[in-house]
Amino acid sequence: ALNKKNILDGLAGTGIRGVRIANEVGGNVVINDGNKEAYEIIKRNIKLNNLGNAFAENKNLNTLLSENRYDYIDIDPFGSPAHFIDSAMRGVKKEGVLGITATDTATLCGVYPKTCLRRYSATPLKTGYAKEIGLRILIGFCVKEGLKYDLGLKPLLVHSTEHYFRIYLQAEKGVKKADKCMEKIGYVLHDFKTGERRTGKEADKNYSIAGPLWIGKLFDETFLNKTEVKDYFGTKKRIIKMLGLWKDEANASALYYEVNNIAKMMKTSPLPMAKILKLLSSSRTHFSPTAFKTDLNIGKIKSIFSK
Repeated sequence: ALNKKNILDGLAGTGIRGVRIANEVGGNVVINDGNKEAYEIIKRNIKLNNLGNAFAENKNLNTLLSENRYDYIDIDPFGSPAHFIDSAMRGVKKEGVLGITATDTATLCGVYPKTCLRRYSATPLKTGYAKEIGLRILIGFCVKEGLKYDLGLKPLLVHSTEHYFRIYLQAEKGVKKADKCMEKIGYVLHDFKTGERRTGKEADKNYSIAGPLWIGKLFDETFLNKTEVKDYFGTKKRIIKMLGLWKDEANASALYYEVNNIAKMMKTSPLPMAKILKLLSSSRTHFSPTAFKTDLNIGKIKSIFSK
């Protein structure tokens, strides 16, 4: 519960998200934007909504994060969040949560590999499941930034939606938590000839490599089960659908398969998704309506597609 917490909307624009948090959730909400005009609009929006628990700031986000610590920090930039993450690790409280957006998905998904390497210290890979690789690179980058401060990060909920990635990470302070997180940094190993893919702790010269990145779970089941969808949400139906998909893939294997890509590889027609889910004991994924996750290897998947 955030109703008695310190909350930061760090790159707020006109402050809509921060105003909603202050109004609907409570807590002490700092709504910040470095742009002077945006700051003036934030102040007006706070006044219009009669919010005594919301406070406007006009500072560089890194400066603000070095001055105070928060229970929830929201970082939603235009482009990459990379240059705010180190400061966020110092600004988040124990058990606090980071909500981070990245809109540079082309970079994370392998269109600009050199940019990804510079920005996130990781190599991307253009595959049929590049969105999951990109999301895992983003999580992995944040986790590695936290390790410097003996801080572990647990993904509560992550998603790839339209043109952006969004991740929610809970801070778990202490050497043991950090070490546990460090064990979940690894690589994706992909064979473009066969379609085989897997995660591993070490790179392998026999495969094309993506990473280092997060190879652990993307969702926390307890968090998902506690998530409430309010009746007044305008996107209630969409949220319920997405929540169902997230729950389905919470314990699924990493790295999804696109039905059309397998069919193309096999030179056959795509199987209906309902049949795939039954034959492969697989789960749907929020990454794509025509994709699935399964524990079966590519050889077994191909044999089922060929029947």
